Amino acid sequence: MDSQKEALQRIISTLANKSDEIQNFIDTLNHTLKGVQENSSNILSELDEEFDSLYSILDDVKESMISTIKQEQVRKSQELQSQLSQCNNALENSEELLEFATRSLDIKEPEEFSKVNKTKSKRTDKSKTQF
Repeated sequence: MDSQKEALQRIISTLANKSDEIQNFIDTLNHTLKGVQENSSNILSELDEEFDSLYSILDDVKESMISTIKQEQVRKSQELQSQLSQCNNALENSEELLEFATRSLDIKEPEEFSKVNKTKSKRTDKSKTQF
């Protein structure tokens, strides 16, 4: 029976040692898990801060681009409005000149036709300079 007790004592000792080893391994795993969680949390926080910074920069660039586009739109619109106005004036003058020239064809007297022709030349020159 003594040999059985000794064998049982060795088994108990081995089990106790293995339990200690397992507990140490569990402690190591818990410590590693806690480190992974803390590191992940820190990295996520840093990532959020970095993206917030990038979003802020992108938002500033966006606002600058929007402002530039709007200013360019205003400038181009004003230029096109000016050109449109000039073209409308030129068209109106051209229509008046056409009407005047058409009426001139109905003049029978040479002196009056010559007088009207000089007036027409002045109007033609004026119309050319406006466009």
